[in-house]
Amino acid sequence: MKIKIFLGILVSVLIGIFFFSTKKKQKEGNILFYNTIEGVGRDSSATGKEKELLELCKVWGAIKYHSSDPDLLQTIDSSLIRNYNKIIAGGTDFNTTISQIIPLSSTNKTTADKHYIGFFPDKNWIENSPFIHENDKKKLIHFITQSYHYSESKLVTAEENGELNFENDSLFYDESKTTPAKRFLALCKLWNIVRYYYPYFQTISGAWNDIFFEMLPLFINAENEQEYYSAVQIFGARLKDSHVAVKMGDSDEYEGKYVGNVVLKTLEERTFVKGYIVNSIKSALQKGDEILSINGKNIVVIQDSLKEKNSGSNEIVLRRDINRLLLLSKKKTAELQIIRRNKIIKIHEQLTYINTARGAEEKEYKSNAGKAVSEIIDRNIGYIRINDIFSGNFRVSFEKIRNSKAIIFDLRAYPNEIAVDFLKYFDNRPFQTMNLYRADIHYPGMMRTIENEIHIPSSKKKSYNRPVVLLINEYTQSQGESMLLAMKSIKNSVTLGDYTAGTNGNVMVITLPGKTKIRMSGIGVLLPDYAATQRTGIKPDILVQETPVSLLKGEDIQLKAAINHINKKL
Repeated sequence: MKIKIFLGILVSVLIGIFFFSTKKKQKEGNILFYNTIEGVGRDSSATGKEKELLELCKVWGAIKYHSSDPDLLQTIDSSLIRNYNKIIAGGTDFNTTISQIIPLSSTNKTTADKHYIGFFPDKNWIENSPFIHENDKKKLIHFITQSYHYSESKLVTAEENGELNFENDSLFYDESKTTPAKRFLALCKLWNIVRYYYPYFQTISGAWNDIFFEMLPLFINAENEQEYYSAVQIFGARLKDSHVAVKMGDSDEYEGKYVGNVVLKTLEERTFVKGYIVNSIKSALQKGDEILSINGKNIVVIQDSLKEKNSGSNEIVLRRDINRLLLLSKKKTAELQIIRRNKIIKIHEQLTYINTARGAEEKEYKSNAGKAVSEIIDRNIGYIRINDIFSGNFRVSFEKIRNSKAIIFDLRAYPNEIAVDFLKYFDNRPFQTMNLYRADIHYPGMMRTIENEIHIPSSKKKSYNRPVVLLINEYTQSQGESMLLAMKSIKNSVTLGDYTAGTNGNVMVITLPGKTKIRMSGIGVLLPDYAATQRTGIKPDILVQETPVSLLKGEDIQLKAAINHINKKL
């Protein structure tokens, strides 16, 4: 397991989706669904001014992300700031404000796609709005429907591999200080990008207006940049997406801090030590220790306080990510109260300077180059961890275990690299790994399938055809989940363990005013049968879940179950 993963750094940059075939220009895929939002009724508990600000945010977002007019795209953000200030100051007619910002559509475009003229499944919020004048409703709908396929010059673009690019949407990013108006712009940008481009928006769409009202005071009333940064974190937490991470400024927020070297797991409100991150870094904690408090604070209280600003695809994964932060400190030591062998004791855990920890991780990684990282366990069972292998050492690792009666691949960690070439050593079967989709840049809100030709290499003549067990749990995330789906092509393979993280897809990066960036999932992933995995994870064939008793004993019951499964099968 990587130090960077442990710290939650790599959670923000997991690229998840991998394209093993030659990259090709994306073809237009099938329409899966269209993101829609609800209108704001007069019976909402929000104030009239808050409703007007939401309506302004919606109209601005519809114009900005549908438009292909370069001049308009250069001025639309400044227009939002001016109109926000007008509404806050009062004395301005809302309908006049809206009418002035909706541009007139040109009808003599020759590149328009006739098939989509008038296509707009998400117009109910406009037609039913009690705040927008009827003439402005018609003008706005006309602008949106006429905008489809006018040109390639949309603000958001797509790379050939399907990833969305928001680099052209970065006004006011380099200014270190923000104002309430610019923070309102940041909120509107986030709110609209999620509703138009976030692949998993449908899971949160019903509450999306309420999210705006909840976030509004946090953004515009932030008294300093740190409070603004916290507001962006809280917004990200509402996505329930473990790819979410927020970065403020140019500095690394982990620089100058110290970290622990233990892997913690929480079950039934109890937190246990279940392993270590880097073998060369010592720890006073032992497997099976139960943590009660850190520096005099109850561990449950600390964990709950971290929930507000951290995004997890489900409760287990959220706890996992929070636990990575518990021993992150500006101090060199941490005082812990623990239970060890039924006795409550206090220990002082020596923390490691972050750069030292990263250096030890890198050294350990490089030491595996060209070496066999596999081993033989129990009665002639090959065992290999996915985070130890890469294309440069798999051949020698496989040679060591090729005559074993079965092989256990431990996928309960993040892979070192994107590679499935090693599958040629196994007896494989044709297997569709997954279905991918993302937002269509020409029709914001529309989700389309994209090409996903993952090349699973042909098996060697004397390929391995004995049982293979794929061990998985909540640490099998993103790229690890994609690797798992590819490895399910191995004949005689079975998955065993717990549900995976349910956080797959690449990441998209959004820049905000005030040198702030946020990352979130950018490509949607569905199983071959189009079942969703986001937030739920991939279900193992054989479910084996850890328990407080197994953690207390420091016992790996999933590995033990895999060994028992093989021995019974053979």
